[in-house]
Amino acid sequence: MLVSRIIVAPLLAVLVFGCAPTWDSYLPAESGPVVEPTAGLSPPFGTTAVPDGFENPRGYRVGTGDTLNVRVYGQEDLSGDFSVDASGNISMPLAGTIRVAKLTTPEIARAIEHRLAQKYLRDPNVSVQVATLRPFYILGEVQNPGSFAYTPGLTVQEAIALGGGYTPRADQGLVLVTRRSSSGAQSEQVPVLTPLYPGDVVYVKERWF
Repeated sequence: MLVSRIIVAPLLAVLVFGCAPTWDSYLPAESGPVVEPTAGLSPPFGTTAVPDGFENPRGYRVGTGDTLNVRVYGQEDLSGDFSVDASGNISMPLAGTIRVAKLTTPEIARAIEHRLAQKYLRDPNVSVQVATLRPFYILGEVQNPGSFAYTPGLTVQEAIALGGGYTPRADQGLVLVTRRSSSGAQSEQVPVLTPLYPGDVVYVKERWF
């Protein structure tokens, strides 16, 4: 009887953990629809959709409010910093208006090269970098609510610190984060160690007692 229990226990463990979702289940797929999390679990916010600026394995995707540094080699008059407007476009000399929202910087560089090669330059060579990321916002029960510059790796806890910390009335539990994604605005209550992304709105609630 003891031997059978010893054999059965590892088999049960394999069955249970073999079926458990892994971190990879929450990452955006390389192509096609994004994998939804298993019901009842709370993965870090942002792994259930592809927001305009979601930092995923395919690279940062540009959105409204970002500023891009564009260099056209050998053409200094075409180079400079360009802000992404409310429509998700930038406007460049000669190249005109170019749609950049939801594209990575290599994709934007190729789009600019294609536009310039059509009429103006032979074999243009373009590089694109994100000069400044769009800000995030923190509201509610913090000492100094407002908009703040985003830095990669920022968490909700660090955002609260940038906002001057909690007020005496703040609920120091879960925090409401709102993010615009490819399917519209999404809001979710998250723990303070959750990573944030450019454009996120953090709302610290008031406690009830």
